[in-house]
Amino acid sequence: MSEVILVTGGAGLVGSECCRLLVENGYEVISVDNYARGDIFGAAGDTERTAETRLLDENIDHRVMDIRDDEMEDIVASVDGVIHTAAQPSHPKSIEMPVEDFDINVRGTLDLLEAVRTHNDDIPFVFTSTNKVYGEVPNFFSYEKVGERFEPVDETLFEGFDESLRIDQNMHTPFGVSKASADLYVQEYARMYDLDAACFRMGCITGGAARAVELHNWEPYFVKLALTGEELTIYGYEGYQVRDVIHARDLADLFLRYLENPRPGEVYNVGGGRENSISLRESFDLIEDVTGNSLSYTYGDQRKADHQWWISDLSKVRSHYPGWERSYDLREIFEEIADALRNELDTA
Repeated sequence: MSEVILVTGGAGLVGSECCRLLVENGYEVISVDNYARGDIFGAAGDTERTAETRLLDENIDHRVMDIRDDEMEDIVASVDGVIHTAAQPSHPKSIEMPVEDFDINVRGTLDLLEAVRTHNDDIPFVFTSTNKVYGEVPNFFSYEKVGERFEPVDETLFEGFDESLRIDQNMHTPFGVSKASADLYVQEYARMYDLDAACFRMGCITGGAARAVELHNWEPYFVKLALTGEELTIYGYEGYQVRDVIHARDLADLFLRYLENPRPGEVYNVGGGRENSISLRESFDLIEDVTGNSLSYTYGDQRKADHQWWISDLSKVRSHYPGWERSYDLREIFEEIADALRNELDTA
């Protein structure tokens, strides 16, 4: 009999990739999602359509429900592992809805951890955390303009920030605080209650299934505006800010490796790394090359606690999981996004 894995937020970008990869590798999957992204971001962020197009598989048991529902205890008791991707995912939105952000990200995670602890304490638990747990700390370093991007003055940061970066005494936005709280709960349950749980602090995750909304998933939003000819607003730093980009499929592959070889209590920074890093300005040329359209843009105010420069140092995750590596480069990622958005716009 196949092992059964619970994926929360299964209709989302990362969750749906996890569901599909698990099925391909012989697992049975229970996916739960309440489609709250549509409420948070509007119609453009709705994931119900993603569930219809990506989770219609006889081996994916997709259920429309909330991770805070009492019925989750019975589901957790019946599975062989959990990948927890469900969240309120936007740090700008969290400023508008801090209580709901807390309830989803902290209470929802704690409810799941308690269900594992009390009903099924020997299963692996993957928590999708975020680099926003570090808040503004990356901005406390000095950067200089190099071509069309910022780079750190301190050359020891060339490969990015590792897991030793501090998380306190700075601004995070409520989202960063809620995810940091949940992150610490996962670590505590791993240590205090011997759960096989770990945190993956992710950078910019994207792919063809990402929804093109302004306050989350900047890559598809930029591509969509290039395709439609709408004007883009760059919030702060004049577009020189740097992000490392990773395809959700590559994350799903890493999570599968963790399920099969858990390292309890660990935290991992994981993103595209130096090789998949790009500034917003640099992305304009790539997007024009991929779409054939140039982006028009203007400048807006800097967002609170927004990172000036972020690259994930992948040394630790690569040392613990040496068989894992990114398989999608930047061009492949943006081409997939453009193809998906063309199809969506053509059928709209």
